[in-house]
Amino acid sequence: MGPLGICFIVIIFLVCSVIGWYISISNSVNRIKLKVDESLSGVEIQLRQRYDVLMQGKKVAEQYAKHEQQVFEGLRHLKEVPANATVEQLNEASTTQEQAVRGLFALGEAYPELKSAEIFNNLIDKLSEQSQQYSAARRAVNGNITKLNTYVVTFPSSIACSMKGVTKMDYIHEENIGEIKDVDLTMNI
Repeated sequence: MGPLGICFIVIIFLVCSVIGWYISISNSVNRIKLKVDESLSGVEIQLRQRYDVLMQGKKVAEQYAKHEQQVFEGLRHLKEVPANATVEQLNEASTTQEQAVRGLFALGEAYPELKSAEIFNNLIDKLSEQSQQYSAARRAVNGNITKLNTYVVTFPSSIACSMKGVTKMDYIHEENIGEIKDVDLTMNI
């Protein structure tokens, strides 16, 4: 075999290596995208559950404080989380629900008789539990988004991502449900 044959074999080897590398990176990116989609559906489920709990809270709170219409208006205007929501839609739903949660906590603080009611306490317990589940789902999404974003920004995987049209994703925003002190009941929720 002459130098031309060896050169041809080296070129074939290099082309096969590049194709193999691209397929490997492409499959890794596809797996991570599937994990992101799966974990996003987990966040969507948690937001839907929190919506349901907030609607139960509306019914409970209306029984005790009919004149606190601003809190109820905020709850009335909550929108359900759309199916297959984008990260932006999930962040928007999360923000409005967070404001409603804070309004309910503030309502409990303003009305000791409501705060001492078992049904209201059960609601608060459900909201706290659901918020923990939402936080876990959000962490899973953000972890998967970090993996995907790492592929997008690191060389040489960024080349394969660029060829596939994969770009960096935004994260699900963090909430601070624990920061419910000094909530103004006149807030616009």
